Amino acid sequence: MNHLVEADIRGFFDAVNHEWLLKFLKQRIGDHRVLRLMSRMFKAGIREDGLVQAAEGGTPQGSILSPVLSNGYLHFVLDLWFQRRVRRRCRGEAYWFRFADDFLACFQYQTDAESFLESLGDRLAGFHLAVAEEKTRRLEFGRYARANAYQKGAKPKEFDFLGMTFLCGKTRHGVFKVKRKTSRQKLRQSLAQLTDWIRRCRGLFPTGDLLRGARARIQGHLNSYGITDNSESCKLYLHLTRRVLFTWLNRRSQRKSYTWDGVLQALKHVGWPQARVRVNLDPFARLNG
Repeated sequence: MNHLVEADIRGFFDAVNHEWLLKFLKQRIGDHRVLRLMSRMFKAGIREDGLVQAAEGGTPQGSILSPVLSNGYLHFVLDLWFQRRVRRRCRGEAYWFRFADDFLACFQYQTDAESFLESLGDRLAGFHLAVAEEKTRRLEFGRYARANAYQKGAKPKEFDFLGMTFLCGKTRHGVFKVKRKTSRQKLRQSLAQLTDWIRRCRGLFPTGDLLRGARARIQGHLNSYGITDNSESCKLYLHLTRRVLFTWLNRRSQRKSYTWDGVLQALKHVGWPQARVRVNLDPFARLNG
């Protein structure tokens, strides 16, 4: 793939059209009682401060059905459209990836990518949706993107998808390779959540229980982002979390309770996790091993 289209839908969960949603549900649900019940649920509205506000569009806020209904809506609006219309009109290879309202289209030729981007707005408008222009772009990405960017005096472009930053890289032998690292936004978000939890709980639990709780949260982050080529980001995350713990443990009293060596010793005692590859994305790793 040489060209990507990265896009997002503006206010998707609030803009889902109820009439179209019911038409799509009828393709899979034959029981009219279920459809009638769901239609009533769409019109139930939202209650805030004792007042009920009618909902003219969108999926029910806070409902466990909201992700399922939204996914079904975009399945008919985008997934089938790309598979049955867009891909057949392309001169070269074309692939489609979507998670909720974030999606990525990959093309072999630039003309196919431009044609898709031009038709995307009209397709969404037919279902009462709109593209978020500030989050939508076409970029060159692939084995030739690095050389082409350097010829223009620029750096090869990167893009974020599902919490990961994808970039053009090389193997140790100089062969093109897609590399991934934790996006800055996700890294800051994870650190902010951990800091908020420690700040609230540092006076409620003994030190050992507090460190074990922090370890469980950090282990969850490493399980999600401990993939090939992302070891440096995981090491940075571990370093920053240790600094957060050192700062807030010493704020439990007016005197400094822990030295840096003392914190490291306590983390070792509770079995602090280490940065390592938990999911190997190298397709030839097993053969080389």
